Amino acid sequence: MKKFVFIWMLLLGMPVFAQLNITTNFRQDAIWDEEQEEWEVLSTDENVTFFEFNKELTLFKHTTNSITSTYIIKSFEYNEEEAKYTMVVVSDVGNEYDMIVDGLNSYVGFFYYYDDAYVLVRHTIKKIWFKE
Repeated sequence: MKKFVFIWMLLLGMPVFAQLNITTNFRQDAIWDEEQEEWEVLSTDENVTFFEFNKELTLFKHTTNSITSTYIIKSFEYNEEEAKYTMVVVSDVGNEYDMIVDGLNSYVGFFYYYDDAYVLVRHTIKKIWFKE
């Protein structure tokens, strides 16, 4: 596991030179429970999804069993110690999300507000690879 994390951190430090690709195999939809101060999971799904980022990290495609969406990356920061990207992204239909790609905890998360609820869509990472 330590070797995987080291390679992950090393490779994420070179996003300009390689195209980031991620497959996921598990999804959770949750809302934030302010009283309990925890995420309340509403649903889970074990379907595979695919994220394909361009080399410049200005956009990505997210493909599921039922739809392919394109997102513009408005801004991003990379934390090398945590192997984590935090992004602000906008979908092809105009919805804005805060997004995290967390290499240490192996998930991709989308955060947004819907009807006064704070929502999380979390995908568990199955595999990460880079194309040159």
